[in-house]
Amino acid sequence: MNYDRAIEYIFSLERFGSKPGHERIKILTERLGNPQNHLKFIHVAGTNGKGSTSAFLASILSCAGYSAGLYTSPHIERFNERIRLNGNEITNDELCEYVERIKTEIDRMIEEGLDHPTVFEAITAMAFLYYYEKKCDVVVLEVGLGGRLDATNVITNSLISVITKISTDHTEVLGNTISEIAYEKAGIIKQNGIVVTYPQDELALRVIESVCRQKNAAIYYSAPDDFENVEFKPGLLCLKHPHYGNIKTPVVGVHQVYNAAVALKTAEVLKKTGFNIKDSDIVEGFKTASWPGRFELIGKNPDVYIDGAHNPDGIRSFVETFKMIYPNRKALIIFGVMKDKEYEVMLSELSAITKHFIAVTPDNPRALDAESLAKIMSKYCKNVEFSNTIEEAVEKLLSYATDDDIIAALGSLYYIGHVRKLFCISAEE
Repeated sequence: MNYDRAIEYIFSLERFGSKPGHERIKILTERLGNPQNHLKFIHVAGTNGKGSTSAFLASILSCAGYSAGLYTSPHIERFNERIRLNGNEITNDELCEYVERIKTEIDRMIEEGLDHPTVFEAITAMAFLYYYEKKCDVVVLEVGLGGRLDATNVITNSLISVITKISTDHTEVLGNTISEIAYEKAGIIKQNGIVVTYPQDELALRVIESVCRQKNAAIYYSAPDDFENVEFKPGLLCLKHPHYGNIKTPVVGVHQVYNAAVALKTAEVLKKTGFNIKDSDIVEGFKTASWPGRFELIGKNPDVYIDGAHNPDGIRSFVETFKMIYPNRKALIIFGVMKDKEYEVMLSELSAITKHFIAVTPDNPRALDAESLAKIMSKYCKNVEFSNTIEEAVEKLLSYATDDDIIAALGSLYYIGHVRKLFCISAEE
């Protein structure tokens, strides 16, 4: 199996949809020898911030000398991004090997009349096997959707369950209220386990604390107020801490202050459990952390950003961060979104910083078409148009912009990787 065929096979599994529950992945992982039972995990759930928090933690652990896996989704440009070890993506050859092994077991399951695993279940099982065979010391494991019934929650134990910010998203699956969603996220908490949480909404926190009591789990609260000074610059977040001194990271955003506090508290709790993490490892971990596609500066003169914000909470963080870096300025914005998202609310939030909108259609069957989106945009901005391709949208805005302008592409992770790739190719040329 070559790389293209391996990727084609993985995405062919999308036809089986997304199904909650652990029955299929349990069968699949058992056939692989239950590799997850031989690994140590930091399990990370949350509506927003779980990816960047995971990236901070994996970087800190790697700087401390541990073999640290990082499992995240979705990817921005290449599928390989989802499975990383010490900052390095799984290679094409390794991916082909593991996809072939997973396919063999899935084919046997189907021959025996068993239910077909979903694409996320297949990828998760493959990641478990990869990290086990690479003798990984610890895996930072990002939940795919929710927590309680997510495929990653087939693990029976975790060093720490981390819960980042909980807000409304995927309500059709997780529930309509913050309390219902928090219950699903808190499903990753293990009996007699350890929990680190973001400073949650009171309703969410009440649910998390209740589950901790039921499961006799210790809970630690992150403390973003410990940062004495916070400064935002293009491509850089600067934090001052009374104990660690100056902490700098290229992972930028108002919300990243909170995610950094969650990662910092988790690292401190890991030290208490016996991990050898020095203060300098924490500082270096933040400095070398990478989380593409989140308020990421990909071009200068004009400044060009991509951000995968795809719900109102994420858009608010983008707007707030933008205002911190560019007070009293407005941007030219490319926006594409899924039909099932709260795009009216997001456009309303963005209108405060937008002087020109271009609507695009992300490459996804769930995407809202650009022409329909542009009609809605016109309620929030005078300068609105739509483009038939991502390339056309980027070319248009670059032709409109001066060196002093700011361009941003956001609304969905399903197309910002395409924008990123265009700028990387341009830089190489």
